[in-house]
Amino acid sequence: MRRALRALPSEQRAVVVLRYFDDCSEAEIAATLRCSLGTVKSRAARALTHLRDHGLLAEEGLLR
Repeated sequence: MRRALRALPSEQRAVVVLRYFDDCSEAEIAATLRCSLGTVKSRAARALTHLRDHGLLAEEGLLR
């Protein structure tokens, strides 16, 4: 998992960690990172797409 996270740009990595490991809501992430809710959603979507496209996302659905 660490290898997969290192493959992401820092902004996307922060969103993924806050959302899926710290269980923060999108609104909480936006407040923490001082960005819009839309930015959080787009960063998360890009991160998950990158992880899937590069075979770095576990098939078991670790990050849903």
